[in-house]
Amino acid sequence: MAEAETGTVGTAIGTEDAAGAPAGAPAGGGGLYLGDAIDFFLNAKRAGGRSERTIDDYRKKLGLFQRWAAARLGGEDAVDAVCMDIGPDEVEAYVVHLRDGRGMADSSRKNHLAVLKSFFETLRRRHKVGNPFEDLDEVRFRQRAPKRSYLTKREAEMLLSPIAQQATDEAKTAGEADGGAADPKVAEKRALGRALAARDHAAFSAMVYAGLRIEETTALVLDDLSFVRGGEEVRVARGKGNKERVVPMSPKLRKSLRRYLKLRDGLAPAGEAPPPHLFLNEKGARVTENTLRRRLYKWVRQSPIKKADLKPHDLRRTFGTWYLQDNPGQVRELAELMGHSDLSQVMKYALSDEKRARAGVARL
Repeated sequence: MAEAETGTVGTAIGTEDAAGAPAGAPAGGGGLYLGDAIDFFLNAKRAGGRSERTIDDYRKKLGLFQRWAAARLGGEDAVDAVCMDIGPDEVEAYVVHLRDGRGMADSSRKNHLAVLKSFFETLRRRHKVGNPFEDLDEVRFRQRAPKRSYLTKREAEMLLSPIAQQATDEAKTAGEADGGAADPKVAEKRALGRALAARDHAAFSAMVYAGLRIEETTALVLDDLSFVRGGEEVRVARGKGNKERVVPMSPKLRKSLRRYLKLRDGLAPAGEAPPPHLFLNEKGARVTENTLRRRLYKWVRQSPIKKADLKPHDLRRTFGTWYLQDNPGQVRELAELMGHSDLSQVMKYALSDEKRARAGVARL
């Protein structure tokens, strides 16, 4: 279900007491309103290096809680609530509201609760505000059986091969086949189709063979690539949490990138130098994440693989799973390649190898 609108409802501007709190509010941390507390939390996370994408996600989730808490504690016309009035009962009721009132799945409710927990823990440390999670009974969410969310090597080939074929399609138009002059518009359209297919193949290959996130893929610039013999690599300078990392360039990724680079200038407007970004759209500007998503969904629908719900992040998961299949136990190395500081984040790739799990059971 779509998230609530962005933004928090700030404390109403009006008469304030000497301490700067709204009139009638208790002094000190106890009088801290949710709107002000959310602003403080977001600024603290921004100073800590969180990306604007993450900050915006926090803002949406906390803004939704603020509006719910204000209505619960102050009535329908209330726009804010005092932090000290939020107890474990409110948190539990909010979790139920997300399920029954907003129809959220357990995974989404779990994410909301994690942000809320971080929010109140920050307030406890920095403003000495009571943390309702300290007295909260454990909230359990239904654990679904794990679903294979990566591609097998055969499935990856079935997805990428048709894209590569279109990118290298040199078949002649009907006019060319007859020895006549090709229609310039038809030739231009075919050239654009080849360039876009080459771009899609290279972008998807960066996720599959280098483990890049979709936002990291669209942020790549030409200078992030190195084709030095024996030192081919991709530099992720704008990774999650502003962490930089370098991923060796596999032969398949290198081949795909070189093919795209030969056609890339054809995407730039005539007479204009293309921007520094690696992946461009048909107008010569930086390609957006939404465009790559739509293109992936289109190629998946046209492919014979039976994974209609394949997402861009599944391509990144494919890299992690394949790496541990071929390099068992190299969890720390994989964490560095994928930009994870927490080793537990890559353990799921060790657990998602369905083929190895079946083989292990068969040996019992």
